[in-house]
Amino acid sequence: MKTERMLSILIYLLQKKKVSAEELAVKFEVSKRTIYRDMDALSSIGIPIISYLGKNGGFTLIDTYQLDKFTFNEEEKKFLLEGLSLKNELFDSHQLTILQRKIELLQENNEDYHPPITVLSSTLHRETIEEETKVKVKNILSVIEDGHKICISYVSQSANLSNRIIQPIKLNFMNGSWYLEAFCEEKEALRLFKLTRIRNMEVIKDKARSVYNHSNGYLANSDTDGEQITLLFSKSELGKLYDFFTEEEISILEDGRIKVAFHYDVNKNILPFIMMFGRHVKILSPQWLKDKYMNEIEFIYKS
Repeated sequence: MKTERMLSILIYLLQKKKVSAEELAVKFEVSKRTIYRDMDALSSIGIPIISYLGKNGGFTLIDTYQLDKFTFNEEEKKFLLEGLSLKNELFDSHQLTILQRKIELLQENNEDYHPPITVLSSTLHRETIEEETKVKVKNILSVIEDGHKICISYVSQSANLSNRIIQPIKLNFMNGSWYLEAFCEEKEALRLFKLTRIRNMEVIKDKARSVYNHSNGYLANSDTDGEQITLLFSKSELGKLYDFFTEEEISILEDGRIKVAFHYDVNKNILPFIMMFGRHVKILSPQWLKDKYMNEIEFIYKS
């Protein structure tokens, strides 16, 4: 705590030509005696602090002294603050707020920075579910950092409840929902688990066996290319398609319709995404996906 306060005092002095012991005491909520001790400690490690005695006395740094704050220029500091603001919306972490404040103090104008980023909701869920999900994100990040496995109770898309022992690898934020990418011991493969469907989670405090190939982000024996899927969209969907596909994957035909060809992991269910486009999409290939899509449409119609 003392070291953190001393660093904060040093940053504060960089923003002021001269500051009194009383001002510092109020700012950092300590006694003036503590401030004097901190100044002595800073001087003892070579920080060039100048003390002025008397009624208008105080502390300052010699004009030529500069801290490593200049490692980042002002544009880079704003970029960091914007990233922290975004993460504060997505993650439940008090430390991010503290770090954001520290970077604000490093700014040359020493004013509160209000980044041009607003995230009204980090997921597509109701507020209660969103807060629950943030807690899961925080806990899973801790598990990943410690290298442990977890036992989860998971409800699949087909409503099957199962218990899985998994090794968490990383969190993915996709289409308004959080997913955990993990190695499932039961399936002996990499799987995605939607956080809202993880109903219970228990940490297994045993260092997990490394199954993750960091060179490509997948299991070493996985097919990273997936299977090619080709879809045909109405021309009215072009703007929406750029939210999901690259220029290389999109082709505009002579009649204005749009063909999209991309590779996709067949272990992941793509039907909800395709059905989002309603009558404006047609599956060209593969055949098994066309059949699966038609079965789903037929089931919805009959129900």
